[in-house]
Amino acid sequence: MAQRKETLGSLVIDWPPSSGLQPGAALPFPNPLLLEQPIDHDPGQGAALLQEALPLLDLAPLEPSPSWWFCGRNLVIGGLFATAWVARPMRLRFSKRRVHMLLMGYGGEQRLSQGSITWHCAPGHCLLMADAPCTMETSLSSAVAFSLCSDRLLQTALTMGGLQEAPSSWREIFARAHGWSPHEDSTGHSLLAALRQTLAIAGQPSACGEGVSDALRLDDQIHRLLALMLLPDLLEPRPLDRALLRQRQGRDSFDELLDYIKANLGQPLTLTDLESRSHYSRRALQYAFSERLGCTATQLIKGQRLELARSRLEHPKTGDTVSRIASECGYRSLGLFSVDFQQRFHIKPSVLLRESRQR
Repeated sequence: MAQRKETLGSLVIDWPPSSGLQPGAALPFPNPLLLEQPIDHDPGQGAALLQEALPLLDLAPLEPSPSWWFCGRNLVIGGLFATAWVARPMRLRFSKRRVHMLLMGYGGEQRLSQGSITWHCAPGHCLLMADAPCTMETSLSSAVAFSLCSDRLLQTALTMGGLQEAPSSWREIFARAHGWSPHEDSTGHSLLAALRQTLAIAGQPSACGEGVSDALRLDDQIHRLLALMLLPDLLEPRPLDRALLRQRQGRDSFDELLDYIKANLGQPLTLTDLESRSHYSRRALQYAFSERLGCTATQLIKGQRLELARSRLEHPKTGDTVSRIASECGYRSLGLFSVDFQQRFHIKPSVLLRESRQR
């Protein structure tokens, strides 16, 4: 039988003889990052897709053609390149690189062997593999995977902890593979649920408006969540935080951070950026903004951007448009900017710009 590729609405496929699906049935497992994707019976096509996001060496179906099939999609989440799939059983081999591979299970099971240890990733589970070669064998399964830069993940943890150098225990933790299940304690379960929700948002950009996913810096959220999952002590109050805050919170130090924010309103500003710039820990940064300004860093940045946008709209330059001003004030979504601006100033930005030009 010739190989074939079908694309049908809502991920509906013609039934492969051994798949157990009836004609017209939907894929057996859901996947938050898959929309309407083609069904492919060529292992080479599936391997090419995975190699764009993962250090894949080869892919081998564990069933004869043409009963084997693969449905996959790649997408960019900020600085991350993720791949999602639903596929019949297969074996995959990955090479060693300076990356961690993160795997989220949504259906079936993936078995990953690294050294002498085999990890099982069932629905709802999450695996973070070490920087080493590994082999994966799957059943009929659904999963999302992407590579994480080891250095960026460690740097995120350092800035959240307000540290300059990583303790030796941290490096040991980051060098190992880790697994989490839905049966973790309440904190671990909440972090895992937040990670799954973040991926769901990334897979459905149309549900929250164009550009919102970029504005949310979902890749930064993913790194921060994983840092907390690896190092739950980052969630605990640290006795040094208050002392460090008193030492660093002098007017000059805090004003320098505010000056940095004002000078970079047009650029993406994440909590990780501010922690790195100020050398405050996550808790110290929150405390500083609350005590000094009575708001969070995110609230301050949003307010400053809107004030800057209003000033620009009231005194437009030649060639200024609402879209251009919104972008130069740090908004990646024109729709979100219009909503925020109207809520704060009770006038549409387009109306204010038109009135300013008439004056």
